[in-house]
Amino acid sequence: MSSIPTGRDSEWVTDLFTRHASAVLAYARRRLESPEDAEDVVTEVFTTAWRRRTELPDDALPWLYATAAHAVAHTARSRARRTRLGTRLATVRPLHAADDPGQDVAAAMDARAAVGGALEALGDPDAEILRLWAWEQLEPAEIAAVLGCSPGAARTRLHRARARLRDTLVNRGVTGPGITATTHPATGSEDPR
Repeated sequence: MSSIPTGRDSEWVTDLFTRHASAVLAYARRRLESPEDAEDVVTEVFTTAWRRRTELPDDALPWLYATAAHAVAHTARSRARRTRLGTRLATVRPLHAADDPGQDVAAAMDARAAVGGALEALGDPDAEILRLWAWEQLEPAEIAAVLGCSPGAARTRLHRARARLRDTLVNRGVTGPGITATTHPATGSEDPR
């Protein structure tokens, strides 16, 4: 680890912030829709500057802009993932239609509880791979990197976990689109897995 240059203490970072925060904020605001996201970028940039103060050149503004560019890109990717998730959730059909909005809320809560209970019943390995796929929106190759296995193994594990979740939901009496019992191809009876 490099030694910290003399004078790179809390007063140094305060001065750095005072001189350059408005420029970094303006940079982020021009690139992001949300003022809150832009402020988060500023926080990330100066936190990184403090952590990496041994590497900061004396003319720090270009370095701060480069760091802000990385933070803006990360923020934009996160927002895009949230937007894709919102779009995906908007296309999900309810398990049943109800005339009363209160019934919709109750049905959604029941479905969430049923899925949560089914996930708990599956065990940690299956539940984790399903969470990575559904909640984090990861593709099998990305899941493989997280779990430390091959992409083929991740695809197989995801397929099997989805089948076990579906069977668990069917066994608990939950019905709806995509929730049908898995049957064994040779016998036509339910596959116990």
